[in-house]
Amino acid sequence: YSGPLETSGMKWDNKQGWSFPRYVIDSAPMVIVACLVTLEGKQYSSDNYFIHTTGSKIYEVKLFPEEPVELMVGESLTLNCTAMVEFNAGVDIQWSYPGKQMNSWVETKPQREALSHATEAVQVLTIHRVNVTDTGPYICNVSSMEATEILQTQVIVHERPFINLDYRDGPVVEVTAGQPSFKLQLNVSAFPTPETQWFKDGVLMNQRPEFKKKRIRMHSNHALEIKDVCQEDAGLYMVVLKNSATLLERRLNITLVVNVPPEIYEKKAAAPSSPYRSGSSQTLKCTASGFPVPNISWKWRAWGPCVVNSTEKRLVQRDRKSGSDRIADCQNWQDINSENAVNEIESVETSEVMDNQEKIVSRLQIRNASVSVIYKCSAENKVGKDEFPIYFYVTTIPEGFSVTVHPSENPLEQEKVSLSCSADNYTYDQLHWYRLNPQALQDQQGKSQGLDCSTVHHYAEALQAEPSFQQHSNSWVLDFTMEAIRLQDEGHYVCKAQGRRSEEKQCLFRYISVKALEAPRYKRSLTNQTVNITESLRMECDVEGRPLPRLSWFKDNQPLHQMSGIQLQDSNRTLSIQRVTEEDAGLYTCTACNQRGCVHSSAAVRVIGSSDKANVEIVILIGTGVIAVFFWALLILIFCNVKRVAYLRSIREIKECLVGCQGTKDVLPVSSGVPVH
Repeated sequence: YSGPLETSGMKWDNKQGWSFPRYVIDSAPMVIVACLVTLEGKQYSSDNYFIHTTGSKIYEVKLFPEEPVELMVGESLTLNCTAMVEFNAGVDIQWSYPGKQMNSWVETKPQREALSHATEAVQVLTIHRVNVTDTGPYICNVSSMEATEILQTQVIVHERPFINLDYRDGPVVEVTAGQPSFKLQLNVSAFPTPETQWFKDGVLMNQRPEFKKKRIRMHSNHALEIKDVCQEDAGLYMVVLKNSATLLERRLNITLVVNVPPEIYEKKAAAPSSPYRSGSSQTLKCTASGFPVPNISWKWRAWGPCVVNSTEKRLVQRDRKSGSDRIADCQNWQDINSENAVNEIESVETSEVMDNQEKIVSRLQIRNASVSVIYKCSAENKVGKDEFPIYFYVTTIPEGFSVTVHPSENPLEQEKVSLSCSADNYTYDQLHWYRLNPQALQDQQGKSQGLDCSTVHHYAEALQAEPSFQQHSNSWVLDFTMEAIRLQDEGHYVCKAQGRRSEEKQCLFRYISVKALEAPRYKRSLTNQTVNITESLRMECDVEGRPLPRLSWFKDNQPLHQMSGIQLQDSNRTLSIQRVTEEDAGLYTCTACNQRGCVHSSAAVRVIGSSDKANVEIVILIGTGVIAVFFWALLILIFCNVKRVAYLRSIREIKECLVGCQGTKDVLPVSSGVPVH
């Protein structure tokens, strides 16, 4: 302290020395005091004393180890009680524990260390050989002049090693697929800490692929954690706790049931509903998986929009464009039964399918599709529900949108061709016919390119046609007719329609290939033939052309028609004459004609032999017939005589039997008046 101390407030005590107020010390950053004494003119000085302020605050108290301590009889126990206190504060640390008065194996060791910011006071309690009686609470009491802190921990001394294992949630545990994490937990009491092994379906968990993918891990408290639970995690789990040193082992089996919310397969791959042909039989299929096996039910509602507000309406439209549908928001659903079904229902069949997972298939069989409605398939089990709407459009037009070409897509030149585009009114409107520009089908490098239906009008010529509404079929029809098609009319024709629900454009393409007219021409001309009398004659007119030529036959420039012995077959392509006579000799001509003209081909037929040969053949045939008839009559006569002799013999045997029976008593009783034959 610089200068002499103020004497005000200072007191002298011959036993304690000088005492002075605390504010004197607190008012200066550092105080160094010395006692100066003058005796007989001579000055004496004592040593310098540094005065430092001591505190009484307790900042923090910790007990090590922090967790309860478990030991075996005879092991050593060490507990550490550490207090962080204000600098140079006086602190007293005392232990309270079972057996404090009688245990002679206890040692306490105090430690104290001044740190830069505080003073650390430590009291270490050591019991060199614990016994069962040392079990209980161990309390560390830290006290200063102004404060007291108490911490305690639990010490358990076991007499022998043990393993107690039991269920926490029972032998069967259920979980829902899709959970981010799930733990199979146990009630375990054991000392020392046993080794833990988990098995699934008999396979060590460390060797399973899901463990290697870090989807399954084991915790220090013996629990097994499964991340991203899926149906494949279901099975029989076994936990084994063992202490190899003491040969202790405990096992427990847990059956894990993974419940899976229903999922409808057709919903995932559902395309925009196609119309169904009126009067047809249809089968609507709904396949659902899940565990437990879901129950499938069918409902229907009248065709029409759902009653939703403007906000929900925008959501529904957006969902439809993305491929989903909020049909579940619709109301007025009805159960399907024979009384209220607007379409005649034949049956509703449901069957289970085993395909590595639980599946159920339900089929709604409609006998007669007549009215457009909305059907809904619902699959539900105890952990969830899934729904799938089916827009059942009924139309007289296949697929709701079709194009027909009459008479065909390969017409002949100058033929009348009609293109007819039909669209169901439930599904489509705004029909237009276009003829594509051939250059639009190729890019600058000459490669073919795909066309977007919504922009096809930029690459095509609009064709003049007026649509007509067919009331009986509730459909639109757009016809375009070419009275006499030309070769330059060949090309791609497109009918475009707009969907009512999605407003998307749909296009149907047809390529009209025009065949040019070709004059008839012979592949092979007729050749001269020489035929024996009574033999057969065959001539073929092998001709081609477009259209197929009409064929006519002439003999000696006179028209030849089919009659007895003369046959014209295969649209007059083949001429056949059976049993040629001398009159069949002559010049035969085949004429082929179409719109491009006519061609002719002729050949001479010469008949050789005489008519006497033919007469002899006739006589031989007649004689053979007569002989055959004679032998047939002879066989019939012989057969009849044989049958007559056998009949007479049978009559005689019956008479002899009757005469022999009259002399015996074994006569069959016969009613009066009934003849016996």
